[in-house]
Amino acid sequence: MISSHERGFVFVATRMTAAPAVEIALSRVCGPDDVITPLPERDEVLRRAAGGRGPQHFLDPPHLGRRAALHMPLSAVHRMLGPDELERRFCFAVDRNPWDAVVALYHRRYRDTEPEDFAEYVASDAVVAFAARNHRAYRLRGRVAVDRVLRYESLAADLADVWRHLDLPGTPELPRVAERTRPSYRSYYDQASRDRVAELFADPIRELGYSF
Repeated sequence: MISSHERGFVFVATRMTAAPAVEIALSRVCGPDDVITPLPERDEVLRRAAGGRGPQHFLDPPHLGRRAALHMPLSAVHRMLGPDELERRFCFAVDRNPWDAVVALYHRRYRDTEPEDFAEYVASDAVVAFAARNHRAYRLRGRVAVDRVLRYESLAADLADVWRHLDLPGTPELPRVAERTRPSYRSYYDQASRDRVAELFADPIRELGYSF
């Protein structure tokens, strides 16, 4: 999460959507009083190399009662800033095709261990929790409460639009990371697992027009 008073925005970081890369790009235009949350160390290395401002003002932000964290939801930002200040900010997040995101989550979960059957994984509580966290991240009282949800699939172009809207200096530079090659996400699914993801992620699928 980044809360920039200087630039007038809040970025809400969802999971499995390249949020650290977006934070790295945004941290290059943040001011000395903005709240910037820590990233995993490998991403902090990339942030320093990109000339971004590092973590700051996250340990005890006002009204939060705890340290600000990368994946803190909009509801926590609402408590931290208050409704009037939040209303003045341009708030945005990133989301991803849920069927693709669940495959990415599966590979992250089992990157160092023998994976379980994919269909069994989709039926597990881990996917339910992932859906709930990302579902709530940019909502207040059950409704989408950000000004824009960027698409992971067109992230560079969508972030460039935000850059222009906010009149930020320069252009957004997303760090390049090595992409792992894997089969199409569609090849992982049977009908039951496909339907389960459709049920768990029904709201973002409807709101963003995603399809299998």
